[in-house]
Amino acid sequence: MCSPSCKSCKAPPQCTRCPPMCCSPGISYCIFDLESAIFDTRHIYQKALLEMASSYNRTIPELLLLRIGPMETAEMAELICRKCDFPVSWETFRFQLNERTSELIANPPLMPGAERLVRHCCKCCMGLGLVTSCSETMYCSKIRNREEFFEHFSSVIFADDPELKAFKPEPDVYLIAMSRLGDAGPECTLVFDGTTKGVQAASDARLPVVMLAEPDLPCCWSELATLRLETLEDFDPTEFNMPPYSCTEPKPRKTKPCHRSSQMSGGSRGSQAQKTDEEADEGEEEQEADEG
Repeated sequence: MCSPSCKSCKAPPQCTRCPPMCCSPGISYCIFDLESAIFDTRHIYQKALLEMASSYNRTIPELLLLRIGPMETAEMAELICRKCDFPVSWETFRFQLNERTSELIANPPLMPGAERLVRHCCKCCMGLGLVTSCSETMYCSKIRNREEFFEHFSSVIFADDPELKAFKPEPDVYLIAMSRLGDAGPECTLVFDGTTKGVQAASDARLPVVMLAEPDLPCCWSELATLRLETLEDFDPTEFNMPPYSCTEPKPRKTKPCHRSSQMSGGSRGSQAQKTDEEADEGEEEQEADEG
């Protein structure tokens, strides 16, 4: 977290009219992993694996599916082919798996709560960075028809970035992303990642990290995370001294219950009718007295 005297962090250039977030302690920059924090692709590899196994009349045990979670594609393909006795080489299986996952990832859904958080951060003049394990060409394909949303990210680090020499779990990708956000520093930058290698990379970069993990992921795999959540819908910005959602979202309008007014109207009509009857009775009494 930034201290009140922090001078290393300030609002991004597009928010020149806004005061720096570091005027008070808190997070002023956020970095998201595209595949596991913006897009919800956590089940895509598993779905592709199960489809591939079925095509070869094989089944993959649940314990093996859990074990391959943090693995790279090559390591995953080699282990599955060996353990499940697939009738093809692991290189062939890896190629087929990549083809199938590419089809499934072509139009992935957004992580629940991702759009709300990103738009909230932008309205609060926070700098946003994005890291991805795909090339720039594949990235452009993934975000097709969503370009307006991804304009909120001022920096994107691709897998084929010339500065990127080592992939996760090495911290390089997050160090580069932080440097391209201008004055971002470890004290005021928060990472969102859903992979064990991504969490390790952020931790080694000395950055706080929110891990978006599936419920059945063992707790020991998220020990390095500052906070573990299932989706971004569960994220509360105030836990990291970020502005609350109420700052950027309109307050719900309070509507008066209709039954109250109807009861009051009914009561008013009843009182008026009673008063009229009483006046009529008084008039009749006076008339009888005059006649007498």
